[in-house]
Amino acid sequence: MATPTKTLRLRPKLRAEIERIARRTRRSFTEVTQDLLEEALRMRQCPGIYFADEPAGRVAKVGGTGLGVWEVIRDWQAAKGDERKLARVLPHLGAIGLKAALLYYERYAPEVDDAIADNEAAFRALKAGAGRLVRQA
Repeated sequence: MATPTKTLRLRPKLRAEIERIARRTRRSFTEVTQDLLEEALRMRQCPGIYFADEPAGRVAKVGGTGLGVWEVIRDWQAAKGDERKLARVLPHLGAIGLKAALLYYERYAPEVDDAIADNEAAFRALKAGAGRLVRQA
């Protein structure tokens, strides 16, 4: 599906930085710019959330904790929404961090659910592989 075109004038330093990111990541200028704009809008909609590079790609994280939103939501679901239980598991999260993660989850649940499922599958595969190594030794 074709997307409408808009012309945008960028300050030279901003354009140079986007071009640098595009070269480094081997992606198009347009793709990088769209991703940056989307992240900026998400951070504006969900205060307390930022994005960081991880081996699996860009990840939404809770400010001041280093935790991915998916990690917070996974543990929150495991605690069945009990904030006291969650505080024992993630004592550095705090009420504001939890609120930010829940707000992000409210807006982007499918993305967060996919990240939880992907990470659980990777953990199961790693655990199965480690079990085979122990049996072989």
